[in-house]
Amino acid sequence: MSVSSGCSTVLMSVRVSVRPLRVGSDSLRLQLSMNASRAGDFTLTLRHTDRGGRSVSLAEFDLRSVKYEVTSARCHELRLSKPPQDSLTFTFRSEQEAQEWATVMMSSLREAHRVANISHLSHDGLQYVKCEDKSATLSMSTKEELCIELSQAIEAGDTRAAMRYASDLAQHQIALTIQPSQRDAEEGEISLAVVVEDATSSCCVTVKILPHMTVSSLKQQMFLEYGFHPKVQRWVIGQCLCADVRSLASYGICRDGDTAFLYLLSAHHACLSQQQCQQERENAALLLTPPPNPTAALTPACSSSPVSHDWRGYSTLPPRFTHSSSGGSGTEKPNVNDIINLDILQPGGSKLKSSNTQLGWSCPSCTFINKSTRPGCEICSTDRPNPPNHCSIHQEKVRRSDK
Repeated sequence: MSVSSGCSTVLMSVRVSVRPLRVGSDSLRLQLSMNASRAGDFTLTLRHTDRGGRSVSLAEFDLRSVKYEVTSARCHELRLSKPPQDSLTFTFRSEQEAQEWATVMMSSLREAHRVANISHLSHDGLQYVKCEDKSATLSMSTKEELCIELSQAIEAGDTRAAMRYASDLAQHQIALTIQPSQRDAEEGEISLAVVVEDATSSCCVTVKILPHMTVSSLKQQMFLEYGFHPKVQRWVIGQCLCADVRSLASYGICRDGDTAFLYLLSAHHACLSQQQCQQERENAALLLTPPPNPTAALTPACSSSPVSHDWRGYSTLPPRFTHSSSGGSGTEKPNVNDIINLDILQPGGSKLKSSNTQLGWSCPSCTFINKSTRPGCEICSTDRPNPPNHCSIHQEKVRRSDK
């Protein structure tokens, strides 16, 4: 049974006699302890209890610097890895005690050596040995072990160990994705209210999301569910233009009914070609899990025909999907593609009117399509650019005033 002692946890303690020491077995104990805040940090201590009952440490060994061997049913041998490679022989009082000690000791020894090999510590556990061959490739298991050790060191507040693991990862130029742990995050799905707008229309849809998912993941989800390519999506939450690498929770999305705004660019503005969109739509469709009911309706991201890929020149929104002649259930999820291609109601309730005139101006900084009456960009506050004939009109006014 383990016992905590300061920063260390005693895993096991047992009485032994030791050669070549001339001390009775009743006064000597082997004690195995570990530092709970540092992975692979195990210490083997030989303790002596004097006649007054006071326990003193005679020797301490870092398990990373020793070799341990079971030589017989009651005898074990410890040998130092570095010169002078002295050895000690421990004799236990019974075979059962020896077996129990060997089980705990050998598993701790394997863990200590495993961590030492990963972190490239020297045999005495004090000096970090840098990798000489920086071009050497690490196995996937070693990379994962390094990442786990780095995570545990950071969580434990062990800055020295964290620096060692981070240095080793950096030397091999290993690509990582670092995010706060989701351990304390609410794992349940929530309903996100999304106001979808482009230059001519808008609608409101509800999307099931996880607060800890990234904006990039949300873009991919909208691509799979509704067909909006990630390149044409611009997300705004709390008056902030969202970055792909940040989580939704970092923008305050944590409860049912929280709102986000999705502004859609034109395919031309996003430099999205017809061929690229078709190819990526096919790739995304392959990731969709087939519905359990073979007769279930296709998701909005899929075409009603496997070879049909309707494309609207430089349109932002995906094509309108064909409805089957059979009636559907009233609880089915509304199709945003059908809604947004009809005479749609704005969030305030006013109906959009179709017009061939320019309904807004494009911001030169963030490309958001602003209302024609706005003097500056609603998203990034950039000043509205002058129209192409602005100079000629101004010159004409000056010429007339001079007359």
